[in-house]
Amino acid sequence: MDSRRVVPLAVAVLLGLAATSWGADMNQPSATVWATGDGMRVNPESGAYLEDRPDIHKDYPTGNYQRSNAAWDAAKGLVRLQAARNEFVAFQAVVAVDAPLRGIAVSLDALAGPGGAKIGGRNLALHKAWYVHVTKHSAGYQDTSLGPGWYPDALLPAEADGAVRLDIPEPRNHIGATQRNHTVWVDIFVPRDAGEAPPGTYTGDLVVAWPGGEKQLRVALDVWDFALPDAIHCRGDIWNGSLRRMDPETELRYYQMAHRHRFHPGVAGYAPDVRIDGTTVAIDWAAYDARLARYFDGQAFTAEQGYWGPGVGVPIPHIQLPFNCNKRGRKGGWPVAMEGDRLTAEGEAVWLEACRQFREHFDAHPVWRTVRKIVFLGGLDESYYQAAYDKMIYFSKLLRKGLGEGWFQYRIDGGYNSPAMRQLHPYVNLWVCHTAGWHQPKMLNFRGKGVETWFYGPLVYERRGNSGCGSNTFTDLDLLVNRGIGWCAWKHRSGYCQWEFDAHYIRAPKRVDRPTEPWDVRWTDPVNCRYGSGPSEYNGSGLLIYRGELAGRPGHPIPSIRLKAQRRGMQDYEYFWLLRKANQEKLADRLVDSIVLVPPFGAENYQNPNIWKHNPEAWDRVRIEAGEALHRLASQ
Repeated sequence: MDSRRVVPLAVAVLLGLAATSWGADMNQPSATVWATGDGMRVNPESGAYLEDRPDIHKDYPTGNYQRSNAAWDAAKGLVRLQAARNEFVAFQAVVAVDAPLRGIAVSLDALAGPGGAKIGGRNLALHKAWYVHVTKHSAGYQDTSLGPGWYPDALLPAEADGAVRLDIPEPRNHIGATQRNHTVWVDIFVPRDAGEAPPGTYTGDLVVAWPGGEKQLRVALDVWDFALPDAIHCRGDIWNGSLRRMDPETELRYYQMAHRHRFHPGVAGYAPDVRIDGTTVAIDWAAYDARLARYFDGQAFTAEQGYWGPGVGVPIPHIQLPFNCNKRGRKGGWPVAMEGDRLTAEGEAVWLEACRQFREHFDAHPVWRTVRKIVFLGGLDESYYQAAYDKMIYFSKLLRKGLGEGWFQYRIDGGYNSPAMRQLHPYVNLWVCHTAGWHQPKMLNFRGKGVETWFYGPLVYERRGNSGCGSNTFTDLDLLVNRGIGWCAWKHRSGYCQWEFDAHYIRAPKRVDRPTEPWDVRWTDPVNCRYGSGPSEYNGSGLLIYRGELAGRPGHPIPSIRLKAQRRGMQDYEYFWLLRKANQEKLADRLVDSIVLVPPFGAENYQNPNIWKHNPEAWDRVRIEAGEALHRLASQ
C-alpha cells in the first residue's frame, strides 16, 4: 500500500462522524455552518480540506479548522477579514448536514461600516460551488497531486435576489448520497473611493436558512486606509485562442471578467481587413475598431458597458499586432506570407506599408498610444535552429524599419540557450521563457542588455515531464500554484505568461463535446476538465473560466476557484508594488522571501516541489503584515 495515499486520521474521523449522523434521524434534518478563507477547498463528502494532506507536505493546514482557522472563530460565530479599498476579499461558508436536506438558502446582507457607509449590492457576490470529479492525478504529479476526489471548482452565480439555493445532496452535480456538505463562495469588493468605503470595521450577517431551521454567521471586514491601484503592475497575459471566435458582446464579458480578476487575455491574430494589390495596401479599420476600440480607450471597463470593479476606465495593458510569418512549408502570414526563407521585395514593401498604416492609426488616438504594442511571430514559436534565428532577426529589422524603434516590443517565446540569445538579444525586447529553461543568472544577464523577461509554464516541477504543459492551473494541485504566480513574478522581477483560461473549447470538440448529454453531466465528467490524453493528461489545464451553459446563462463566463486564487496572488503583487512605491521595497522583499523560500523553478530548483511554504494561512499573514504597514504609512 502507498502510505502517502492513506486518508489522514482527521479526515477519517470526519468521515466516520458524518456517516454516523447521516442516518441518525431522517425526520429532523438539520445543518451546521462553518467558514474558512479562500486558500483551501473543502471535500463535499468528508468536510475536510482537500489540502489537509501532511503526508504530502508537512506544513499543509490540518487540525480542527472547522472550529477555528485564520478567518473563522466558531465560538463567536465570526468570520474576520481584512482588505484595502479597490480590492476583492473572499471567504467560504460550508453548509454541512446530518441527513438529506432540500431548500437551503444562503444570503448575506450589506456590511455596515463607519458613518453609515455600506458595502452591498453587486459588491457582495455569493456563488454556489460546482464539483468536478478527478479520477487520477495530473501527469507527472504523482507526489504532489491531492489525488482523486470531488473538487469544488466552477462558481455558479447567485440567483437574481443575491441568494444561493442548494440541496444536499445536489442532484445536478451527481455526487450522490455521499455528499454531506456544500461550499458557498463569498466575494466582497471594497469600493475604491474613501468616501464610499472609509477605513474601519464593516459588519453584516450571513444567513443560512432551510425548512425548519436557520443559522447566522457574523461577518466583520476591517478596511484599511489605502487603495490598491487600478492598473495591473504585474506584466503578463494568459494566452487565449477562443475569444476571437465569440460574438463581440460575449467576448466583452470575458474581457471584463479578466480585468476584474487583474489579468489580461493574450489574444493573437486580431487583424483588420486588408486588400493588397501589388505593393498597394488598403486597410479597412471599421470592423477592427468596432471590436477593439473600447479596450484600447478603456470604455469596455465603464459603467456604461456594465463594468464594475478595479480598473474602471483603464485600457488593456497591451495588444498583440497581427504581423506574422508562415511556418515552414505552411500557408499563412499577415499581411503577406513568405515564399521560402524571406519575403520578396514586393512582400517587404507590403509589410512596411502595413506597418506605417498601423502606427498612423494608433497614434491618431491619444489614449491608444498608451497601450503597449507587441509583435509575436507565431510562425517561429519555440523554434530552435539557426534558420529560425536568422528569420527572427530579419523580421525584427523589417518591423523596426516600418514601425519605428521603440514603438513596439518584439517578442519571442521559448527556452532559448545563451548562445542563441547572444545572437537574438539585440533584436528582441521581450523574451517569454519557459520555466523549465529559466536560469536566473542567464535571465539577469540578458535583462541587463535590455530584454524584458516573462516566465511561462508550471511553477512546481516534480520531474522533467511536467514541462510538457504551459499551464500550472491543474485542479488537483493546491491553490498556491495559482496564487504563486504573482509572488514568483515579484521575486524574479519578471512578467508571466500562462496557457489558456478557456481551453475546453479549443482542441477537443470531438473528444469532449457531447451535445446529446446535458451540461450537468458533461461538466461532472472529469474529461471535460482535462486537456490532453494518455501521458500528457492534466486535470483542468487551461480551464480557469467555464462557459455559462452550466448555469443556464449562455454567453456568460463563470469563474473558477483557481481563478480566484490567481486573483489573490495578483492583488498581493499590488501590495508589494505599493510598498516599493513608498520606499519600502526591502520590506516587500523580506515578506515575499519569508514565503517563497528559494528561487522558483529554473535550473537552481528544477524538480523541487518545496519552493514555498504550503499553508495558505502563512501567505495570508504576510499579506496582512503588508496591509498593516501600508495602513500605517497612509496615516502618517
